Amino acid sequence: MFSTGDDPAARLRHELHTPLTSILACTRLLRDDLAGVPAAEALSEGAACLDAIDRNAVRLQRYVDSVVLPLAATGPAGAEDGSLRPGATDLVGVLRDAVDLARRVAVAGAVSIHADAPATVLVAVDDLVCRHLVGQLVLWLATAAPGRAHIEIALRADPVPAIDARIVAHGELTAPQPRPSNPQRPADLRVASAVANLCGGEVRIDETSFRLTLPASALATAGRRTP
Repeated sequence: MFSTGDDPAARLRHELHTPLTSILACTRLLRDDLAGVPAAEALSEGAACLDAIDRNAVRLQRYVDSVVLPLAATGPAGAEDGSLRPGATDLVGVLRDAVDLARRVAVAGAVSIHADAPATVLVAVDDLVCRHLVGQLVLWLATAAPGRAHIEIALRADPVPAIDARIVAHGELTAPQPRPSNPQRPADLRVASAVANLCGGEVRIDETSFRLTLPASALATAGRRTP
């Protein structure tokens, strides 16, 4: 058992490792059961599914240990001295890939997605972490949207890099709507919120929208100061 307390890294480890450990234990027990069945009687598709589940769970465990937990250990700004991480990730490319994936998923519900973004938005977040975070949020919104709805996504660089996304119901005007003063966060996005905080950003979520802010890269900040 992990002692979580108020330690963000411990909370993330508990939130992520506990279900993954249960999944791995379950798939391996099921595979043990299949091992005693003659090959002719075993369901090859079922065995392949168990292998895929096991493989993905192991991959996610490695992601937690190699990316998320080291990120948590460095603190919200990403460096021990509180400065931004060196280097940059282009949030535009990350968002484009996340939207492409979400569109493939949204086809079943006839949900359309439109994203508006500038040419480049550099953030001081590891590329893998950024892709996981943005991808999870966009995919969640695409699956949460009702049939024939439309999703509007806007990425802006100033005053801070931010992604605003919301579901527009069929027939609704596209004018911005007021955000609830105290939005409720879906339980399955608690980890996304924690990861954003550890990156020095923030996620605000309600039932039909999210706003993700991330720290600007030092390179982007320097570029804006240049005359």
